[in-house]
Amino acid sequence: MPLREPLLQRRRFLLAGCAALITLPARAQQCRVTPRDQLGPFYTRNAPETGDLCSSGSGGKARLVVTGRVLGMPDCKPLAGALVEVWHADANGDYSEFTRGRKDDPACLLRASLKTGADGRYQFSTVVPAEYPGRPRHIHYRVSHAGHATLVTQLYFERERGVAEALVVALKRDDKGVAQAAFDITLMRASAG
Repeated sequence: MPLREPLLQRRRFLLAGCAALITLPARAQQCRVTPRDQLGPFYTRNAPETGDLCSSGSGGKARLVVTGRVLGMPDCKPLAGALVEVWHADANGDYSEFTRGRKDDPACLLRASLKTGADGRYQFSTVVPAEYPGRPRHIHYRVSHAGHATLVTQLYFERERGVAEALVVALKRDDKGVAQAAFDITLMRASAG
């Protein structure tokens, strides 16, 4: 009888080790740096700090809520206080501050600066951006956090040639018809030197 207990403990230990090894590849797959993409010509610094990019609704009728987390390499832990800058076109394919002959609606600039919470989460509400010649629907991102490399990327709603699959998300609708999208971002550690 006394030999049986150490044998059971050894088996449990070996099984726990095997289970940990099996989950390592799954975790490694999830923890990948978000692919970079072009900045685009319409970035401006110091966008308003707001969670609603178009509270007036003048940029389009179809509403969209985007949620996500900002994580940091190498361990994919949430990054509190990350700066998430977002901007996109309205339902006509126009960008605020760049379309000549159009006066911008200050309650619908379709650009914002957001800070992530303690859990690395961010959220904003806006309108669904339009496609325009040569470009599918997309939202521009510039994400920064101390100790990590600043990432410029884009969120796409449809597949496009040359776009990394990790940047394409599906639009889902809630029971009120509001489009929902989830987009997590993983930042690379800043290189020393």
